[in-house]
Amino acid sequence: VALADGTRLVNHVDLAVAPAERVLLVGDSGTGKSALVRSLGGCWPWGEGEIAHPGAVAVVPQRPYVPAGSLREAVAYPRPRGAVDDAAVRDALAAVGLAPFLPRLDEDLPWERMLSAGEKQRLAFARLLLHRPAVIVLDEATSALDVAAQAQVMTVVADRLPEAAVLSVGHRPELAAFHDRRVTLTRRPDGARIVADEPLRSTRAPAARAATAPPERVEPQTT
Repeated sequence: VALADGTRLVNHVDLAVAPAERVLLVGDSGTGKSALVRSLGGCWPWGEGEIAHPGAVAVVPQRPYVPAGSLREAVAYPRPRGAVDDAAVRDALAAVGLAPFLPRLDEDLPWERMLSAGEKQRLAFARLLLHRPAVIVLDEATSALDVAAQAQVMTVVADRLPEAAVLSVGHRPELAAFHDRRVTLTRRPDGARIVADEPLRSTRAPAARAATAPPERVEPQTT
């Protein structure tokens, strides 16, 4: 993973996330964590190497996009509003703590300005419940939520999307409880590298953790 001028941000990385596995990516600021996870979703075009995934990838950024129009259109994005079942929309919004907005679901309002940063992040998690991607990339996706709200949305994803592979970037220590592994990046002169890959004590059931045990690591390949 590199910058547009060719400067390497992340180098010699071989990272596998299995279906139903949750991996937390940590490291100091500037180590290229966001660039690495965005490259998985096709949002970072610079670099070289191979990325393989089993299906649709959803990248949830720190500041989710909220399109103009109704709240129904915002939660259905990028699908058209009519492509998502009404009951599913209402259920998803309620599950992430946005039930107070349901009476205004079809009002065309400046939701980008009306919603707080935390409410926009909740909205992005509601989209995950509707679209059910195979791979979920969370790039500081709960930074505007308090610890309790973060626990709410992370638990909802674990409960309702149990088969999804999840790769998260975050700094809060409380995030570790919702992941099976922690991968640490450290900056090097020729690009950041993985220096630790360790299991975590996830809040999920032991059987679920056993089913998603990471495969034996192989020697990293240059990317």
